[in-house]
Amino acid sequence: MEGSQSPAGLARGTVVRVAGVALVFVLAIAAFTAGVHTTGVEDLGGQSVLAWLYYAGGLFVFGGLDLGAPAGGPALGRAALWTAYFLAPAITTTALIDAALRLIKRDEAVRQNLEGHIVVAGGGQVGLAYLSAIRAVNPDQPILLVEEERSATRAAEAARLGSVSVMQADLHRPATLDLLRLERADRMISVTDDDLVNLEVAWAVKSLHPELPVAVHVADLSLLRPVNRLLRDQPREAAPGAGPPLVFNTHRIGALHLYERFLHPHFQDTGYLDVVVIGGFGRFAQTILELLRVTAAEEVERVVVVDADASVRLRQFATDVKLESFAVVPVDGALEDPGTWDRVEQALEGLDVTPVYLLASHQEVVNFRTALMLRERDALARIFARCFHRGRFSESLAEQRAFELLAFEEVLRDALVDHYEGFRTV
Repeated sequence: MEGSQSPAGLARGTVVRVAGVALVFVLAIAAFTAGVHTTGVEDLGGQSVLAWLYYAGGLFVFGGLDLGAPAGGPALGRAALWTAYFLAPAITTTALIDAALRLIKRDEAVRQNLEGHIVVAGGGQVGLAYLSAIRAVNPDQPILLVEEERSATRAAEAARLGSVSVMQADLHRPATLDLLRLERADRMISVTDDDLVNLEVAWAVKSLHPELPVAVHVADLSLLRPVNRLLRDQPREAAPGAGPPLVFNTHRIGALHLYERFLHPHFQDTGYLDVVVIGGFGRFAQTILELLRVTAAEEVERVVVVDADASVRLRQFATDVKLESFAVVPVDGALEDPGTWDRVEQALEGLDVTPVYLLASHQEVVNFRTALMLRERDALARIFARCFHRGRFSESLAEQRAFELLAFEEVLRDALVDHYEGFRTV
């Protein structure tokens, strides 16, 4: 899909460019052989053929600026070198312009052929995970992946999924929406790494195409709560797809998976009120605490939050979420500092229970190191360490040191399939 340029035209352009490259090398080496040197390198004539090839190749990048002006030797030789000086950067420039035009023509061709497609805005981890979810449900439906920066890795992943076109565009610009053929689209999902961009795109699309179903990912919980309140206050439309965007949060998906698959069965088996220690208090950990407050009020006696800024973050968290279901105790300190866990033991003093440790830092290596340290301190506790990918090394380490991996990639894969199947009915 290269626009209107024919294969014969591409072949002719390639032949001309290759001939030009060969001519540059011939002119430069002929000049060096004739005794021409430059103001920057005076002993060119005495150097090897390999060195001449190196200097000739450098003309395509520097245009002779690193060598200086031709000097010495016959006038015809200097003229040949001057010609190479001007011809080499011209070839490089035309190659770059041609490549840029091909990309523009390819994107234009993609845009013109869009019909019944799903637009996915954002090619990060969540975006690629959602692409996989769509493919699992709709193997043949065309998808347009829109990203602000091209990535060979993401392009390869998109190609692996089949029928995925990739377009580079600035999602901050309203004109970008005109390129996506939204009037022909089936639905749209905005899952960039910037929550505000996701929300602005979703609201802009809804204003232009009210009946197009739109889903939007919001990772920041402090932003998600007021957005949900805003959506609750808006009237629902009767037309299919009409109404506000569907907002979702992958951290909530992961927290619910953790609770239903691991924590709830564990709480039921212990036979006493449990103690949960949460290491790291970012978005995922905050979502876990919020979920425990709602679903595990009769199963948990105390939660200890461990973070370098646990007290501050917990106070900020409490401004949006009331912590009345059970006691929540902050412990300030780095997860990898043994002194931090001495203070955790003090916070658990007098409780005759074996705690559950949820290591939810966004830094996987910190979770692993802390899990190893906690296993040395407590041989019986159940320890969960968050990671994104489940690799062979991490599996081997977890098995040997008896802690459990919570691989977010696996959670997303299954949960986003469920989410997309629900989104299809909107």
